[in-house]
Amino acid sequence: MMADLVRQFVNEPWVSDLDLDHMEPVKSKFHVPGLPKRESDVIWRIPLRPGSDVYLLVLLEFQSESDRWMVLRVMVYMCLLWLQLLHEKKISTEGPLPPLFSVVLHNGDRPWLTPVRLSDLIGLPKGSPLWTYQLDGQFLLIDEGRYPKQDLENRDSLSALVFMVEQCTNPEDLPDLAKAIIRWLERHPEFVELRQVLAAMLLNAMSTLGGEQKPLANDGIDLLEVPTMLQTRMEAWKEAWKNQKQQEWHKEGFREGEIRTLLRQLSRRFGLIPEWVPAKLAKADVETLEMWTENILDAKSIDDVFQ
Repeated sequence: MMADLVRQFVNEPWVSDLDLDHMEPVKSKFHVPGLPKRESDVIWRIPLRPGSDVYLLVLLEFQSESDRWMVLRVMVYMCLLWLQLLHEKKISTEGPLPPLFSVVLHNGDRPWLTPVRLSDLIGLPKGSPLWTYQLDGQFLLIDEGRYPKQDLENRDSLSALVFMVEQCTNPEDLPDLAKAIIRWLERHPEFVELRQVLAAMLLNAMSTLGGEQKPLANDGIDLLEVPTMLQTRMEAWKEAWKNQKQQEWHKEGFREGEIRTLLRQLSRRFGLIPEWVPAKLAKADVETLEMWTENILDAKSIDDVFQ
């Protein structure tokens, strides 16, 4: 899955030098002596075809808003990873540090608008001699919401399909997305181990879009069953939504009848109705209208009705 993400969404010429078929996950917990314990999101070691390694550091940003200080977090994790490799003697104390490549994967509803370079956060004028002593670095931003739907549909990529699920706002689109994922897996059987994860992701997406209090049960669910489950859930939602709308329409019709009755009674009891009364009635709920209707029986003035 991570190799697919790199192949599809890292548009750099050196990607062809990465041996993505032999990439290995690296523990993301940093236990460097003398420093607090920290944990990153995802780290992979990827062999380079010339014979060395590059470390891929991926931060998964699931917040709706972009984080202005994300580049600082990235730099901290990069330094901690180098220190951890030295501490574990994974690299020679005499040799060079391995290159790191940092990616921030953002799936928020709003586009990422904050800096991806550390130098953009440092308050120094251009040309200052102090720039010589400043750290610099940046991360690659993969902002899922910036990719048009047609662009994602045209990619033969599981990552693109996952982006479409995560960016989906219409639950009626989820059954077709589930079928597209199944067709993709049929063409790429090496991804078969992701079936359960993808099934859970789709059911959770349906729960989220439906505003349900808890996710749909997904233990032991086969991905092939998911499109039917999603469609069944959609039909149940439509029926519940229809019933709710009918109740709302019935209640609104009853409310309008209450307003008309109250206006007639006010006019008959007090004569000319002030201009502020219809506006006040239009904002009231049914219970309040009923209370005002009862107040007419004892009110000596139109103001008394609304006490």
